[in-house]
Amino acid sequence: MTAEPRPLRVGVIGTGAMGGAHADNLHSRIVGAQLAGVMDVDEARASEVAARCGSAAVFRDSDELIRSESIDAVLIASVDDTHAELVLKCLRAKKPVMCEKPLATSLVDAQKIVDAEIDLGRKLVQVGFCRRFDSQHLAVKREFESGALGRPIMYKGWHRNVGGGGREMSNELFLFGSAVHEFDSIRWFLGQELEEIYVRGVNTDPDLGEDVYDLLLFQLSLTGGCLATFDVYQSAVYGYEIGVELVGERGTALIGPPHLPVVRAAGSYSARIEAHWLERLGQAYIAEIQAWVAAIERGTPVGADAWDGYMALLGSAYGMEALNSGAPQQVPVHESPAFYHDSG
Repeated sequence: MTAEPRPLRVGVIGTGAMGGAHADNLHSRIVGAQLAGVMDVDEARASEVAARCGSAAVFRDSDELIRSESIDAVLIASVDDTHAELVLKCLRAKKPVMCEKPLATSLVDAQKIVDAEIDLGRKLVQVGFCRRFDSQHLAVKREFESGALGRPIMYKGWHRNVGGGGREMSNELFLFGSAVHEFDSIRWFLGQELEEIYVRGVNTDPDLGEDVYDLLLFQLSLTGGCLATFDVYQSAVYGYEIGVELVGERGTALIGPPHLPVVRAAGSYSARIEAHWLERLGQAYIAEIQAWVAAIERGTPVGADAWDGYMALLGSAYGMEALNSGAPQQVPVHESPAFYHDSG
């Protein structure tokens, strides 16, 4: 009788809203994996997550978790500026790592990750661009890949948050923590790279400080002759909403709104908008981690790789230059290393 394969033992670093959700999914919704350990600078929070997720160990130190023989793979959901260092430590330990976006907070650090993975000769890094696993985004991508709508000529996106979730807000956080999703989506949908970027910002919430722009508007030109525009709004008090319309030569495909059912009742026509990103993207997070676990078992990477993480960060970095300068920025050509040519 063949023994059942051992589940992939995953350690989660960072147990805030995102890390806590991943921990819950690994414990109860992901096939072939188990939550084996957690670590957070807030040890009480890590202990609370471990207690509700079975027998997960609580590590006091991220290095200890990464090096532990009881951990097969690592999921990083800590604060953004810790990502690059933790990913590099995972590569040195030769352990598969899922890193929530952004891969890093500087192009220099992202390049270090790319170089380290190439030197290792194995693809171990997946970046948490969950829209690649969202059913609506996938449906729009399939429509254009079928050819029925013709060549894509314009991307229009929107990304609106209720607020900052208690974190101190900054232009850098908006560019590298939110807009980075759009830069990855554009590359994933269109297979085109950024040529030029122009960004304008306004402040709609005086409590943030006059130098913080909570509404950013992006205008881009791409290498395949396609145009792109999107907004990122961090003070949308009405709810959480993401969407995209791809415009083709023969038609368009649109993601929401609304994502939820439209209701006709009591003389009104209405649809509810999700209040939180975990509610809107819950299905995508489960699909993303399930695909990551299966890919580790097969030895065939899926999703956004380290180079995708670098190129999305490139958009954020030049977007920051455009915002600060008030002028369009030309983006130099960045050739994908051969190591990443078969990326999915």
